[in-house]
Amino acid sequence: MSRDALLDALGTDNLHDLERTVAAIELLPASSSDPDVLFAAGRACEDKLLDPGRAVALYDRIVAEHPTARVAIVATRHAAALREQIGPHGETAALAAELAQLIARADAQPAAAVQERAERLATAAWPGAPGAALWLAEWLRRSGKFAEAQAHYAMVTARWPEAPEARAALRGGAGCALEAHDWSLAEALANRLPATEPADRNARDDLLAAAARGRRRARWYVVAWLAIAVAVAALFASLIEATLRSPPGTRRSALRPPIEIVFIGPVAAVLIGVAFTAHRLIAPAVATISLGGIALAWLSGAILEQLRARGRSRRLRSIAHVITCLAGVAALGYVALTRDNLVDLLIETVRFGPER
Repeated sequence: MSRDALLDALGTDNLHDLERTVAAIELLPASSSDPDVLFAAGRACEDKLLDPGRAVALYDRIVAEHPTARVAIVATRHAAALREQIGPHGETAALAAELAQLIARADAQPAAAVQERAERLATAAWPGAPGAALWLAEWLRRSGKFAEAQAHYAMVTARWPEAPEARAALRGGAGCALEAHDWSLAEALANRLPATEPADRNARDDLLAAAARGRRRARWYVVAWLAIAVAVAALFASLIEATLRSPPGTRRSALRPPIEIVFIGPVAAVLIGVAFTAHRLIAPAVATISLGGIALAWLSGAILEQLRARGRSRRLRSIAHVITCLAGVAALGYVALTRDNLVDLLIETVRFGPER
């Protein structure tokens, strides 16, 4: 096959055909090998066939057979990086290949099997063990198993404190603590990060700022729930007072929807429908705010109808209800946005406008 034909063949996603093409390239003699073809074959072994040992052999051929080629320096770097995993003489190439295959196919395998294989690779005596342990921690974090992920991050920093993975584990552990809303742990891990370089200082400062922001929002989240509880309790107390002080013949059922619902209901239904069809990310928040607003308006309207039926003054009570409902809806909005992690999205939208 010609050089261009081989390069085209290496671009296929059919692993069977790719394997045959790489095998044919490996059999080419030095006199007819092309450095670009060898490099493409090495990348195919590295990225698609998930066989780092074969990739290193191809990269070494480039250095040996074409030392002045443009890709020789890049091949040397790739080979050096992979050799840290497979060992100086390829003695742990099988473990490196297993880790690469596990990472590539983890989403298609049972979670228990993925964790068992990753644990075995992380505890084996080979150069890629820190990387395997770090990947397992990241995978557990993505799966929402924050406590297990945190334990594996800690294991990486304890077993390999001088390895590059230890610094990544500290950053990952701080990020995991933020997602688990453990603000104190996030600050403690962030403060352990080295800050010798500007980039390191920026990363540490960003994590500390995120922890402070998270703690502040958590406090406001509790305050918002208290405001909702107070608003609902105040409206129910007002409803009970209005009902008990009305003569039996003038009492109106609180379950009957007041006139406000006739106007608010359809608008809320349209908003919820549009949210679920146009932007599912914000749909739960829209539904929570809309339905909560309807419930508060229903209570307020029922109370005012009770007062109207008895001929009692409604002006001051109406003003109090407006304030209470506004506070309740605002608190509901904050709870919904915080629960669905939409506060930052809202801030970005306000600052820079919606995405086009």
